[in-house]
Amino acid sequence: MKSVFSKIYSYREHENKNSKENFLIEIFAHCLEIDNIFLKSFLQLLELDFENEFSIKTQTVYDYGKPDIEINLDKSKICILVECKIEHFERLNQLEDYKEILLEKNVNQRHLVYLTKYYEYRENENKKIGFSLLRWSDIYSLIDEKNDQVTQELKLFLKNENMSEIKKFNYNDITTLLNITETISKMDEVINGVKDYFEKKIGALSKDSSRSTRLIDRWYVAYHNVGKPEFKFSIGMGFIWWLGDVYVGVRIWIPKSEKYTESETIKEFFRKNLKKWNFNSFYSAYTLESLKRVTEFVISEEEQIPQMREFLKQGIDELVNLKKLNPNIFK
Repeated sequence: MKSVFSKIYSYREHENKNSKENFLIEIFAHCLEIDNIFLKSFLQLLELDFENEFSIKTQTVYDYGKPDIEINLDKSKICILVECKIEHFERLNQLEDYKEILLEKNVNQRHLVYLTKYYEYRENENKKIGFSLLRWSDIYSLIDEKNDQVTQELKLFLKNENMSEIKKFNYNDITTLLNITETISKMDEVINGVKDYFEKKIGALSKDSSRSTRLIDRWYVAYHNVGKPEFKFSIGMGFIWWLGDVYVGVRIWIPKSEKYTESETIKEFFRKNLKKWNFNSFYSAYTLESLKRVTEFVISEEEQIPQMREFLKQGIDELVNLKKLNPNIFK
């Protein structure tokens, strides 16, 4: 039996390929708003008490971003921001930006929730803000026959979407783990082969150990940050596989916000001069990418990695030409 939400969503899938996450956010927020038993259970996960006077809103725009859900408990003056993810990953510094939103709130207590499909460890060093890491399986476990019918449909939808329980290891997982060390060493061989070239031409790259911190987000890259503490964009090179295939290449990531007045100028400079690079505009960032499928390099074992290195060097050389054209952008 499919959830009614699964049926409704099938009519929307072709309108926006990323709409499922927004769809779930709106359902989840609606259930919290109409079902006091559900809201009370959710607050208990955060070690907070339920109260009748509350407000719930979704995707409110602030200078630092657009949190998925905001819950305000009026009597006790508590503000809770919830960031929800299904398969996508957080943008750079997204959770830290949401902490800034909370710090600007005139409230007695602040709480940030990171709700994901799989467990993702994040640290919180800000003692002024409570921080909770939750999974959708935790939400699933809160719902039973005492809840509102719509909330029970949410539970069914989570089950339909394979978010109802902690995943078990299967044979493919075991095979992947057995091969992961060798795969990482091959990616390192490609990146390390052009590391000195990149640093000589562009600037210092991130620590080697930082490459694996984003494996959960399906990328393995070395990156170079450009700019001042108040505004930075990054240039990364390596491997990504969240686009439905495995790619190698160079990627520019430019944060986008009303407070970042430099974003538009930098974006337009790169778009004008990197016309063959793929350009994407997301809510929180612009990206320009020179990518090639790894399978396009499968010629022979001896030639594959050298050809990947040459492809990365081509992307670096294009950036070097731009650095000569406008050195200030790379400072």
